[in-house]
Amino acid sequence: MTSEDHNKYIGFCFLAYAGFQFLMLFLMAAWFYFVFRGFPAPPGDPGPPIEFFGFIFAFMAIFQLIFTAPAAIASYAVFKRKPWARMASIVASVFASMSMPIGTGACVYALWFFLGDRWKEVYEPPVSSKQFAPIELNEAASWDPADDQRIRDHEYQPRPGDWR
Repeated sequence: MTSEDHNKYIGFCFLAYAGFQFLMLFLMAAWFYFVFRGFPAPPGDPGPPIEFFGFIFAFMAIFQLIFTAPAAIASYAVFKRKPWARMASIVASVFASMSMPIGTGACVYALWFFLGDRWKEVYEPPVSSKQFAPIELNEAASWDPADDQRIRDHEYQPRPGDWR
């Protein structure tokens, strides 16, 4: 398998992880809605405090998004081969490592690829393709023989200090 294929599969792994986390967020929102809004409270029972559970749901949703966003960003960067894709993937791997099994699998695969040397085949151009300025050596017309003499002249000769 080539490094380009590994790069593509890592993008799919992060996309699957982010999609799974968004699905869990949607199911959590549906559960909160149906448990606290969908069922009518029995007569005489005030029901659960909606404001408190709304705050808890918002808190959980924010944490879910904090752990999901790096994977979505890394997936985008890997698919588009952005120069910062390696760093984004390492950060997303650390965040995804806590979510078993999809996140851990994506973490191990991405860290294996991006902490090894195979990522260089995809993200770093070959040395021969870089545009280097030609090395210009001193040409005979621009060489001044007086420069040789100035280099050889000892204009400044430090004297040792007087240690008497």
